[in-house]
Amino acid sequence: MKTILFTATALSLTGAALANGNEWSALDREVETLASSLVDNHEGMSFSGYADIWYVNNSDNDVADFGVNNARIMASGGSGGFGAYVEYNLEGSTLLDAYITQDLGGMTLGLGRHKVVGNASSMEHERDMFFQTRSDIGYHYVNRDEGLTLSGGDGFNWSIGIADGTDLGGDEYRISAHADMDFGGGIAGGVTFTSATDNNGIDGDALIIDLSYSSDAFTVVAEMAQIGEDDGAFTGATDGSALAIPQATFAPDTSPYAVTATFPLGGESSIGVRYQDSDNAVFDTQMEVAYNYGNWGVQYTKNDGLDIDGIIVGLQVGF
Repeated sequence: MKTILFTATALSLTGAALANGNEWSALDREVETLASSLVDNHEGMSFSGYADIWYVNNSDNDVADFGVNNARIMASGGSGGFGAYVEYNLEGSTLLDAYITQDLGGMTLGLGRHKVVGNASSMEHERDMFFQTRSDIGYHYVNRDEGLTLSGGDGFNWSIGIADGTDLGGDEYRISAHADMDFGGGIAGGVTFTSATDNNGIDGDALIIDLSYSSDAFTVVAEMAQIGEDDGAFTGATDGSALAIPQATFAPDTSPYAVTATFPLGGESSIGVRYQDSDNAVFDTQMEVAYNYGNWGVQYTKNDGLDIDGIIVGLQVGF
């Protein structure tokens, strides 16, 4: 059963502040918390992976397609306070992550190719998502890039990152910072700032706030973004998302948001609803309903601005 939960845990380079209770092995969870699991002396290497198969149908756009969304292999290892992580997607032959971590005594340094520091939904590993697709905010700010990340904290958690950005080897950077905290009573929150520019004057910046409440009966998560400049500095998802509905683009000086609620139904079943407002007249608002049973997931999406709807059926198995 998948459940959605906002945790006040420092975002690891591949981890997320939104996680679920999927029955992954302890090995898989170690991969997700590499920054902490490899700080002690540890020899050898561990492997894991998963396959994610989708059927996507959107008759409005003449789409009816079976496909391999992901076929990923992950490897991690470490020794003497250093760790290494590699993630490769066989679908598309794409190197997603390749980085080294070092324990600095209460802080962790990460150097290499990895996810740029972002908010909860953008940092969430794709295999752990409750819905088949990210929220528009998560989609817009999830990027992988070469750079440096420093993270730490215990209760109040933080991470900062510097990445190459859209000008690649140019002398401009994307700079991001994130902090989150568990306030107790099922309430948690986080704040993220990200800014990017390049040599061609392409700029972007955003402030994103995450809030959540979780109980045994339900979980509610809200994410809100205040967009400053945004003219192409953020390139969007790079992790193989196939989409039944095009995800929204954001205009400067707008305030998109998303609210998600999930409910366990007992056993391996759970259901969730997500409402999004892109603050963009073209995409307008969007409603999504997801049902998960074990390794199976179904998502229905209706977009008012585009006046289209679509469905995704997914099957995911990990090892």
